[in-house]
Amino acid sequence: MSNSTMSITLNGKKQELAAPTSVANFLLSFSLPAKGIAVAINNEVIPREQWEHTQIADGNEILLIQAFSGG
Repeated sequence: MSNSTMSITLNGKKQELAAPTSVANFLLSFSLPAKGIAVAINNEVIPREQWEHTQIADGNEILLIQAFSGG
């Protein structure tokens, strides 16, 4: 089975990525820390425990938020 690509919007910018992929695999490509990340797909927050099982679909709007500390 060959992978295709899909078009998503990530933080307001169009982006192409390999399909299919889970939220967890998508986040691995960014080398982000394990904590301090929030993900919403189509304005719905995806709990961390669902990242492995939640698939990203063509046309999804993804909001990725990384918490920062300091002042």
